[in-house]
Amino acid sequence: MGEDGTDKTPLSAEEEELWRAFAWVLNVLPRTMDLRLQERANITGPEYVALANLGDVHPDGLRISELAGRVGLSPSRVSRLAESLVRRGEAERTRGGEDGRSSSLTITDAGLARVEAAWPHQVASVREHVLRHLDPADHAALTRSLRAIADAL
Repeated sequence: MGEDGTDKTPLSAEEEELWRAFAWVLNVLPRTMDLRLQERANITGPEYVALANLGDVHPDGLRISELAGRVGLSPSRVSRLAESLVRRGEAERTRGGEDGRSSSLTITDAGLARVEAAWPHQVASVREHVLRHLDPADHAALTRSLRAIADAL
């Protein structure tokens, strides 16, 4: 360990290969899937994920900070996304809390219809770009590993 507490040991060749493949997927997969959703369903990946999460909690809605945590974007980015969804009539913003400063976002019928129309395209894209490349016997272990990484972030 270095003085700063970091491990200075180089990655093994196998670790380096794993990291480079993982980093490539982290950078390319979201763009690829986003492009496919836009081409096939006229919806962006962030819009789809936000609407799907709002649909999951319908009719209760989510605070912007909760939605940001679910979609993995900053609260300011989700706030801009929310404004876009509200402008298109796919979500509604309601004020809440004792002081009225917090707000929640709920999905509308138009938002539900949009995410439901995009859903088959999302499923096809997940199968095409991810699942067909994985051995089903590895799904549980990979899920555990990815959740461990997500939980550590």
